[in-house]
Amino acid sequence: MQVASRLLLVWGIVDQFPHSTSRNPAYASMLVAWSLTEVVRYTYFALNLRGWVPPIISWLRYNMFFVLYPLGMGSEVWLVTKALGPAGKRRTELEWALRAILLIYVPGGYILYTHMMAQRRKILRGKPQELKE
Repeated sequence: MQVASRLLLVWGIVDQFPHSTSRNPAYASMLVAWSLTEVVRYTYFALNLRGWVPPIISWLRYNMFFVLYPLGMGSEVWLVTKALGPAGKRRTELEWALRAILLIYVPGGYILYTHMMAQRRKILRGKPQELKE
């Protein structure tokens, strides 16, 4: 789902409607959210392959999404919304397709967000400590 939305935003929105999107603040915030997410994600994966991930990297991997997912998704929705007018001038069907895509963001965003919350619980839960009497 993330890959599909990124392909849509890069090639279907920003590339096709640069006058409506490229100077929009949502474009910058989207890129910041995507970049920070990927830097932490791939640092985590690379270190995990080596067999040891510093606790701060794990913490960042499973906590930054609380801020970055809403920032990224909100920015993406804003950019798709800004492209509706130009898309409608090009083809009415394109505008309606983008409107349909916007409707997918609500359940899609919920699914991604709750999945990361479940992953966070599983990874950061840790082992329960024994009580000393």
